[in-house]
This record gives sequence, structure tokens and C-alpha cells, in this order.
Amino acid sequence: MITLKGLTKSYRSGERKIDVLKRINLEIEQGDMLAIMGRSGTGKSTLLNILAGLDTADQGTYQYKQVKISDMNGNERARFRKQNIGFIIQNYTLIDSKNVFENIALPLRYSKLSKGEIIDKVDRVLADLKITELKEKDVDMLSGGEMQRVAIARALIQDPDLILADEPTGSLDEQTEEEILNIFKKLNQEGKTLVIVTHDQVVADWCYKIYYMQDGKVDLIAS
Repeated sequence: MITLKGLTKSYRSGERKIDVLKRINLEIEQGDMLAIMGRSGTGKSTLLNILAGLDTADQGTYQYKQVKISDMNGNERARFRKQNIGFIIQNYTLIDSKNVFENIALPLRYSKLSKGEIIDKVDRVLADLKITELKEKDVDMLSGGEMQRVAIARALIQDPDLILADEPTGSLDEQTEEEILNIFKKLNQEGKTLVIVTHDQVVADWCYKIYYMQDGKVDLIAS
């Protein structure tokens, strides 16, 4: 599904060059559920942002199925992201001024779907995640676990093949974390591919493969 070859990325801090990714080679197969672990600053989020088309590598190639994402311009990457990827992060990035329905429907704003079709899609994903009762609630009235479920619903609304999650349970208690991980496992069993960046060994142990990032490189440590 995904092939990364020789992926290199660096940033500048003043006159200092910081090498974040050093010739990363990685294969991700359709239906994988994998974790990427490592200390802060080792490049985990940078790698995830490149997979999402939010950032680009300095060198190397990123191929998604038969398409070279590394050859795309910004607009092409945005279309690719919209069509193929659901992104979930730790702080949810929900819009407080909008209710649950409006937050989930947001990625459909510029689609050609009718209002009725959008309502049907949102209702289905709410039902799948068992949060139908939250539909009209204001975001600031939700618990952390409820907000994460809404963020997952928004990521799923366009039925992406690939789900990227950056510390998705970092601010949740143990019970809520397990509930979210059960949702991820169910999505994987339904055919979704998941890549999860985490510091949490408990989260990593739910995955079929665990990679560790250190000194700009990534190594498989469990499968």
C-alpha cells in the first residue's frame, strides 16, 4: 500500500541543521495496524505528516499504491489527503463554535453531496461509533473520550483507506483508552489500515507491528 524509499528530512534552527529523518525505508501493507514509538523529537510526527501529505521530504520517494505522492504539488497532496486519509490527533482539533454534527460534517463542506446525503453519512458514522446521542451537543460539553470519538468520526466521514493517529489516547484515562483502541481494532478488522504514533507501550501492544524511531531511523522491533 505504502512504500517509502530513502526518505530524508531536515530542519534549520538558526545556523544549525537538524536531521529528523535519515533515509527512511518502510513498507506498509493494506490492512496493517502498526505503531511507531520513540522519544520526543525523534521524527515520529514528521513521518506521520509526510504520510498525510501535510509535509514533504527533502529527498526520497513516497508511493501510495501506484501513485508517487512525493512528486505532487501542494494542491495535489491536499486532494490526495481528502480522498484517502483520516487524521486523528491527541488534542482533537474540534471547533468549539460548532456542535458535534457540524464538526463531523466539516470535511464534506465542499463536496457535491446534498444536505440529506450529508446528514445520512454523519448519522451512519455516529451510529457506528455509538455516539448518536451526541449529535446536537456543543463540543465544550463533551468529555475527553467523547471528543476523541467525535474526532474519529470526523476522520472516518469520507471513508478513508488509511487512518493516521498521533498520540490518540495520550490524554485519556485507562478505560477510555481501551474503548478507543477497541474502535481502532474494529476499524482494522473492517479493512482499514492504521498507523499510530504513540509513547504508550499498552497502545503499541494492540498493534500487529511495532516500529521504533531513533536517530532519524526506524526499525521493526515486534511483529
